[in-house]
Amino acid sequence: MEKYHHLNCEAPICNGDPDPIYRYRVLWYPGELICKRKPYEKFQIKQLEINRLVKKNKFKNMDSCYTADELENSSI
Repeated sequence: MEKYHHLNCEAPICNGDPDPIYRYRVLWYPGELICKRKPYEKFQIKQLEINRLVKKNKFKNMDSCYTADELENSSI
């Protein structure tokens, strides 16, 4: 499925993605853009926390990628 959400949002994971399983399919790497669509979902809040750590050089798993589901349900 094409990523039509990129017409309005450049973030890899977007809570406006029309793909019904985007939460399990789309990957996000620490430091990448975060969807600004509100209200913020749990995965967006976790992304903000991770990117704050990235800016301080305190996030250790820079080579790892995450799905929205993993961001919401895993201890990262």
